[in-house]
Amino acid sequence: MSTLQNFLGAALKPVILYMSRGRLPQIDGRLRLPGLNEEVTIQRDKWGIPHISAATRPGLFFAQGFTHAQERLWQMDLNRRAANGQFAALVGPIALDTDRLTRTLGFRRLAPQVWALLSHSVKADLTAYAAGVNAYLDGDYPLPVEFSLLRQRPGRWDPLDSVAYSLLQGWALSHGWSSELLRAQLAESISPELLAEISPEYTPRNPTTLPQGIEFNQLRLDGMLETMRGPFLGKGALDGGGRGSNGWVIAPSRSATGHAILCNDMHLPVSSPGLWYFVHQRTSDGLHVAGVTQPGLPYVLVGHNDHIAWGATLAFTDTEDLFIEQLDDAGQRYRFGDEWRPLTLVEESIEVKGAAEHLETVRLTHHGPIVSPALSHQLPGSPQLALQSVALQPSTAFEGFALLNQAAGWDDFVRAVRHIDAPTLNIVYADTSDNIGYWVTGRVPIRAQGDGLTPAPGYSASHEWIDFVPFEAMPHALNPARGYLITCNHRIIGDDYPYYLGALWMNGYRARRLEELFSAQPTISLDDCRRFQFDFHSVPGRELVDLLANFTPDDADAALSLQLLREWDGWFGPESVGGAVYKLLITRLAHVILGNGLGPELAQKYLGTGEHPILLPTNEFFGHWPVTLMRLLQNPASGWLPGRVGRDAILTRCLAETTAELRQRLGANPRHWQWGHLHRVPFAHTLGSQPPLDLIFNQGPFPIGGDTDTVLQTAIRPEAPYDNNNFSPSYRQIIDLGHLGGSVAMHAPGQSGHVGSPQYGDLIEPWLTGDYYPITWEPEAVADAARHTLTLSAILDT
Repeated sequence: MSTLQNFLGAALKPVILYMSRGRLPQIDGRLRLPGLNEEVTIQRDKWGIPHISAATRPGLFFAQGFTHAQERLWQMDLNRRAANGQFAALVGPIALDTDRLTRTLGFRRLAPQVWALLSHSVKADLTAYAAGVNAYLDGDYPLPVEFSLLRQRPGRWDPLDSVAYSLLQGWALSHGWSSELLRAQLAESISPELLAEISPEYTPRNPTTLPQGIEFNQLRLDGMLETMRGPFLGKGALDGGGRGSNGWVIAPSRSATGHAILCNDMHLPVSSPGLWYFVHQRTSDGLHVAGVTQPGLPYVLVGHNDHIAWGATLAFTDTEDLFIEQLDDAGQRYRFGDEWRPLTLVEESIEVKGAAEHLETVRLTHHGPIVSPALSHQLPGSPQLALQSVALQPSTAFEGFALLNQAAGWDDFVRAVRHIDAPTLNIVYADTSDNIGYWVTGRVPIRAQGDGLTPAPGYSASHEWIDFVPFEAMPHALNPARGYLITCNHRIIGDDYPYYLGALWMNGYRARRLEELFSAQPTISLDDCRRFQFDFHSVPGRELVDLLANFTPDDADAALSLQLLREWDGWFGPESVGGAVYKLLITRLAHVILGNGLGPELAQKYLGTGEHPILLPTNEFFGHWPVTLMRLLQNPASGWLPGRVGRDAILTRCLAETTAELRQRLGANPRHWQWGHLHRVPFAHTLGSQPPLDLIFNQGPFPIGGDTDTVLQTAIRPEAPYDNNNFSPSYRQIIDLGHLGGSVAMHAPGQSGHVGSPQYGDLIEPWLTGDYYPITWEPEAVADAARHTLTLSAILDT
């Protein structure tokens, strides 16, 4: 950043903060609003958490929409633009390719089909929510400062905006298609023997969620996929980088409280403002729930009510396939078996700020949209690829979350999660009757042939989806004998499971560490759960140290790194020197060994770089390479290494280069080579990618420990391998089912999206230090904690 940009940032910051403070929402007193037919009370505590009390569901969700608009309107508008393919209208031609992809996928086209499937009750909730948003937009209330800076005004909110955004989120968190492209590229680039050595495998040393299966006690691709970027598209707009989470439930037999405990920390990108908005909802007609919502959506997605608690991690099942389609010369029909079927053609008109309107012709097959034109500038002879995805089919997930919010026990829970068809989730469960459980939700296709690991010939009619794994057969458990369940995106089932769910699981290191922690003590307390959620121990780091136990380099710099590594106890906190050496070394080894065989661009994709910097910044291979690397280093006959002598030469070189890089970055004194000096977490704003606005809207970066494989996951993108620039525990919760008022949670950076608000970043410090805020539950406790009270009421008759 130039001196001039620093000067401009310093000059503009107090002006923009002053403007923002003048636009903060009213949070005390009374507001009379059109469309509201009852009185609603919103009590806010010192963290800005609203406790909303209404007589009815319509009143509650009206207030929920109004509150979201008060605090997160800029974010809501970006979420809507992301789902509807309207970024180019905001920032111009640089966002056109992102809009082309979104329009091709067709979330807004699909939204009316979803709406038609929803019950009257859910439609009423979404309608009331939209009315609350529009009451804010129609009123004389100030807009967030971002709208003024871009000279924009948001349009009215439609219930279908919420539906489209939920579909986009479901697709961004689904898995399958991008790994198919990568596998095809790898197969074209290296021999079958070399490919077999680096194919992601789930190491048997790491656990499965359900080791005994179900337990229930009741082409050529060169030149494709051009990156699509934009100056205001990144953190806080829509970042599909989320690839992990932890969840566990503990039965009374293993709980120090004598009651069930549920823990969940969801690993998703952090930004300013954050993805989550915590809310406590209560109605007189029986709804009472607390947890995190997403601005633009009405329901609590993870949290608890009076009877049950639930949490979620991604299941990493394979629910997407690419099909190579054969088109006729006119591009109007596609072949399927012995027949030629007409393509469905949809014209999408995309507004582009400062340029002519763009007309995108979307071509649809029965598999799904042909996505290749929107993913790249087509080369002659490039394949026409259609994407079939469960997430691009009509969904009833809204029904599921509506039912989950009011579930009173296991049977209600099962009825609710049956509706959550995309994305596929591991949903952990506990209730006040001290039951614990788990169910993998979502529809997983049964394929007529093949396993969906590479693009299939769509024209052959031999690889069709013929059915879905029955809901009752999806992995699930109730009150397992061992007294706990752990889910960390690792392999769900053992070899005896009768259906194919995929081969995309995360590597299992986090689950293995949690199993170690659970096995070390007979009972687990609430404080233990806090400690577990903040655990920085590195299992693969320990494995690498063991691998190098008998290695003796003949280079002084290499010997220094090796000494620091051997002195390391495996704790990967921000103060760790050994952790810094480990991460730089293993990253360098991966680039040298894999880069030699794949070339730098393909190696980056193998390490996890995704196909779209906004929508899919990581692919399904992400996080698998440490397992692969350890397997290669342990194999003297590996085709990726030139024998034992060659392997040792690579180790010496990479150890020496690790020392040199740490010295160059952090100085000559090894005591200063701490991981937190390199590994920092930024809370970036959508406007923060443009100097000097980054100095105003962004927060951090802040030193943090861990990496992709620690329980406290602070994941790293391979193209920038040290900063925590991918995903982190965006939300943590520990629910005490024996005393709901003793439950705690934490998300960051804060509740407000207004840069001038005290709640814009007040939760960053407790988030970094492993602290929590209480989930205030009973009315008396809510009243005691209230700092502000706003009453919403109907407009008086005149």
